[in-house]
Amino acid sequence: MTNLPQGWEIKRLDDITEIQIGKTPSRNNIDFFQGENIWLSIRDLKSKFVSFSSEKISNEAILKTNMKIVPKGTLLMSFKLTLGKTAFAGCDLYTNEAIAAIFIKDKNINKYFLDYALKFTDLEKYVDNAVKGKTLNKQKLRQIEVPIPPLKEQERIVGILDESFAKIDESIKILEQDLLDLDELMQSALQKAFNPLKDDTKENYQLPQGWEIKKLDDIAEIQIGKTPSRNNIDFFQGENIWLSIRDLKSKFVSFSSEKISNEAILKTNMKIVPKGTLLMSFKLTLGKTAFAGCDLYTNEAIAAIFIKDKNINKYFLDYALKFTDLEKYVDNAVKGKTLNKQKLRQIEVPIPPLKEQEQIASYLDELSLNIKALKENYKTQIKDYEELKKSLLKKAFEGRL
Repeated sequence: MTNLPQGWEIKRLDDITEIQIGKTPSRNNIDFFQGENIWLSIRDLKSKFVSFSSEKISNEAILKTNMKIVPKGTLLMSFKLTLGKTAFAGCDLYTNEAIAAIFIKDKNINKYFLDYALKFTDLEKYVDNAVKGKTLNKQKLRQIEVPIPPLKEQERIVGILDESFAKIDESIKILEQDLLDLDELMQSALQKAFNPLKDDTKENYQLPQGWEIKKLDDIAEIQIGKTPSRNNIDFFQGENIWLSIRDLKSKFVSFSSEKISNEAILKTNMKIVPKGTLLMSFKLTLGKTAFAGCDLYTNEAIAAIFIKDKNINKYFLDYALKFTDLEKYVDNAVKGKTLNKQKLRQIEVPIPPLKEQEQIASYLDELSLNIKALKENYKTQIKDYEELKKSLLKKAFEGRL
């Protein structure tokens, strides 16, 4: 900041704090991760005060790794890949090497004010561009500059921001729950559509008259995509759409994050997937579906499903696959949630007469569109609230709050 309010000054973290970096015990010793000690990674920084971790470590891990404890109440900040995510230790705990524990040594600094100051600071300007990814080191952390007003003003700003952010966060929490409720609504609709008799039997539940269970192998041909060799960069310099799971973002897909050349298609002997074909992911992320929005190609984690039975509506089959529990077809001997072509063929789906398929698909299409519109509205509101928080921080650090 070039124009500070009167009485404010710029201070480096090195001048007002001590910084402690966490550690990760060796993954080669599974006993290190069988303990009861809270050990935070960035994904655990989900709230203002954190006292839960997705992984816990043993006393032996702490001793052998020479880890230092982070006392309850300490300000924490992520500084690798995800920059500037902050929280306070809700109990005595430990952290990994991507989180800095910030101990304030200047009695004229309010730790809650410093939290807001770090949220306001552009940390990316301290990133070493020679290092892959957005990452700071301890030396860079010490150089971070923050605007500091007198203690009384810090406390006043914290009071206003705490109250405002609490109200905003509550509104965001309600919207996030609304988004979850919409997902549950779709799941409930699928359950009613494909189990109209409300049979609670997990396997071989009762079907309405005229319905039958069919295997994918009986009604469709399955084509698996391929990945060209990464050793030839020219293979990925073309204009041909080539989908990976992350590209299955909408009902009709005609964009890919990577494209491939004609040479890649020829050398890899890849088969085209015509426009309108039903697609489904079957490796690691199971059952993500979409339709080809144009002629395209896919990698080996996506199956193209060509319907060979004229009495099957492809849009109905899409919803039937969304309803089906694909995990029961997973080979547990294989690492990760993955199906092979043989398992794909064995997938069973409930099939009513064609007319009823069309009616169900039409109803679910309309519901899906309405849910999508509501989701977009809720997400826009959440984004607006996040922007409001940024606006309040800007006012606070320009002395206009």
